[in-house]
Amino acid sequence: MRTERVTLRHAAAPAVVALREPTGRDEIAVDGVDTRSAVALLDRLLRGAAAPSAMQLAAADRDALLAALHRQCWGDRIVTTLTCVACTSPFNLSFELSAVQRHLAANDSCWHADGDGRVVDGDGASFKVPRAGDELAVVANSPRQAAVQLALLCGAGPPDIEKASTALEQAAPIVDLDLTGTCVECGHEHSAHFDLQSFLLQRLLNEREGLLAEIHTLASAYGWSLRDILSLARSTRRSLASSIAEAQARSALRREARR
Repeated sequence: MRTERVTLRHAAAPAVVALREPTGRDEIAVDGVDTRSAVALLDRLLRGAAAPSAMQLAAADRDALLAALHRQCWGDRIVTTLTCVACTSPFNLSFELSAVQRHLAANDSCWHADGDGRVVDGDGASFKVPRAGDELAVVANSPRQAAVQLALLCGAGPPDIEKASTALEQAAPIVDLDLTGTCVECGHEHSAHFDLQSFLLQRLLNEREGLLAEIHTLASAYGWSLRDILSLARSTRRSLASSIAEAQARSALRREARR
């Protein structure tokens, strides 16, 4: 089973962790696109006795793991189809996920991660980087109230809320941004919001029907149990199902040729 090593830059003790390839059991357990769902999935995939709980990870480190997971499942390139508001034609917006990560990491501000779970500047100002547990603690509030409460959890008093927000955005950025794309038919420029966490989880949810079809294919061809099929690594399951489909197609062509 494939694994990818990912550096956590905002943990209390920065470390390199191993993220294993998901199995069907991991994929079918996904039931939402929120932080709780992301934490549950990552907790299943982080390997090693010393691996941290995803609930204790900063959002920036969580996104680093989700980016690694996207590369495992679909590769580095992201392509999404939009509909032009000017001419109603569909067009693709595509980009390299690693390029977005490099852009976000190219921080030339005074704020930087201190290696102890905080962001600091040259004047000694310091804020704790919030964890998933902090995010979930305030999620029931209005966006404004949640931002204020999260800032307080980061150690920012009311006068420093905007300062803390800027510090985290610059030193612990997440893959949640606006992108621009141009319709190839009419040239109209569009702005599209991209949030890696919800995008990846929704992609897994959208594949649920395909996953069930692959399970049916393998069970029918090999007589394997549901438990055995769900324990297969994603890439193994998909490769076997594809091979069966190709063999069935060749067999159908031979039968047709003999008629």
